[in-house]
Amino acid sequence: MKKIIVAVMLMVPALLMAQENVKLGYINREELISSMPEYETALKQLEDMNLTYKQEGQKLQDEYMKKLNEYQIAQDTLDSTIKQYKETELQRLGQSIEEFTQNAQNNLQKKQQELMTPILDKANKAIKQVGDENGYTYIMEAGAGQILPYIGAKAENVMPLVKKVLNLSK
Repeated sequence: MKKIIVAVMLMVPALLMAQENVKLGYINREELISSMPEYETALKQLEDMNLTYKQEGQKLQDEYMKKLNEYQIAQDTLDSTIKQYKETELQRLGQSIEEFTQNAQNNLQKKQQELMTPILDKANKAIKQVGDENGYTYIMEAGAGQILPYIGAKAENVMPLVKKVLNLSK
């Protein structure tokens, strides 16, 4: 991925020199998205869902620990059939906890994608609209981990324009 970014960054100046009326813009999409009200709503939904899963997981864990403690206290006095049954019950409960944890993680990932995709699409559409309406040749990502090595005086931060399109204050 880094090689692709470096290759693109090396090609951009050559492409720019070949064009006369080049208008460059840059934006930090992460900052833009985090300023959208839909993002806050999505985060709240994900946090609530995560909290619900944590609480249920804790209930399962508590039940497991209770049964384990009961088993450990009584194991020396248990009939072999009952002992085997209790061990099997503990194994099933342990597997159930693992399955629950995995399903919870999968559901959280699906929900995150479900909630974030429309937000990302809306942000990208607004960036494209600003690019089209204002004649930008390129609008580059200048977010965390993707900082442009150099931003010239003629390059414009399009964040205010995109926020205006999205009716976001500041």
